[in-house]
Amino acid sequence: MARARAVDRRLFLLLEIAARRLDREADARLRKTAGVSTAQAALLFLLARRGERRMSDIGDMLSLNPPAVTGLVSRMEALGLVVKSASRTDRRSAVVSLTEKGRALGDTADHILRDMNTELEARLGEDDSDALYRVLTRLATDS
Repeated sequence: MARARAVDRRLFLLLEIAARRLDREADARLRKTAGVSTAQAALLFLLARRGERRMSDIGDMLSLNPPAVTGLVSRMEALGLVVKSASRTDRRSAVVSLTEKGRALGDTADHILRDMNTELEARLGEDDSDALYRVLTRLATDS
């Protein structure tokens, strides 16, 4: 029997469906336990790991357009999770940094997503988890 080609398997569609399902599950758990969305958690993780960032850098790193970054940061600033201020090196740009509340909620979100990763790895098994990690890393980093 001939093996189905990638185009016949509709890889993009399957990847999109799986990503949406996982994102909905993660978003529900994050909102219930930490009170943040997946997008907010992503920004909290970025700032916790890399320190304050310019708005344009946030967009590049999270694959968001400028209006999406502005809305995300504004909502998080209103919740007291981040602070936006003028850049010390370029007054035309703004930088975003974590507040203590944002750092604490980021830690909570990190635990929730680590639990989800553990569950996903258990469902997939070690070999498939390793293969999926390699493939997704390649897709996320290749330009």
